[in-house]
Amino acid sequence: MRRRTVYPPRMLTHDQAVDFVRRYDGVPPEILADGTWMLTRRAFWLSLVDGSAEPDLVGALFDGEDDDLEAFDDQIRSSGRWPVVNLGPLAVVLWHGYEFEGGYDFVVLPPGTDRCVSIAAVEGHGHGPGLSWPEVQRLVTHATVATPEQRLLLLLPALGDAETPDSAIDQVAAALLTVGNTDCPPKLAEEAARQILEDTAHWTTTHNTVTCDAEYAVRRPGGLSPSDLLLVTQALS
Repeated sequence: MRRRTVYPPRMLTHDQAVDFVRRYDGVPPEILADGTWMLTRRAFWLSLVDGSAEPDLVGALFDGEDDDLEAFDDQIRSSGRWPVVNLGPLAVVLWHGYEFEGGYDFVVLPPGTDRCVSIAAVEGHGHGPGLSWPEVQRLVTHATVATPEQRLLLLLPALGDAETPDSAIDQVAAALLTVGNTDCPPKLAEEAARQILEDTAHWTTTHNTVTCDAEYAVRRPGGLSPSDLLLVTQALS
């Protein structure tokens, strides 16, 4: 029987943090901090799905959270830290820059290396998708940080897969209701989930490397080096 790999919760190593912040001028690696506290904040979940479904659907899921979203953003900016939620081979970093610059970065942490490879980013000049549906399912199953529902929602901004099965709509809708307004009608949550999951990207495996055909995906031929594409595939498989 194949041994199941379980990824324990941990922060980035110092060298991984150095690799991440090298793209930002003058930012020290110590700026990265444990962000698991965000999992208890509804405003955090709202920030993840905001803009990925019609505003009235997001409003139904997170009714009355607008003020909390602003306070959440101010809290992180005033802390001087960039929160990180680490799922093992992949971490989610919420970074902030000057004025209103910032966003979510999804980085792969290949085992046995000090690399921190960005595969998707939700920001002004973002890129992605970075994950196929089978990769999301493996991360949700094998990681130990947070609940399975929270892990699924954490990964959605990096997901883009035209072959995501219809059954995923029910999974995402149920997950949304665990972090949002429990009084939201299930049909609205299902429609929000359908819109969040809708995508035209396709994934292909060639020579043991998984690549994406989306225009802004870095996991495409020419987006990352062949060695990094393979490294990312191995880390997520």
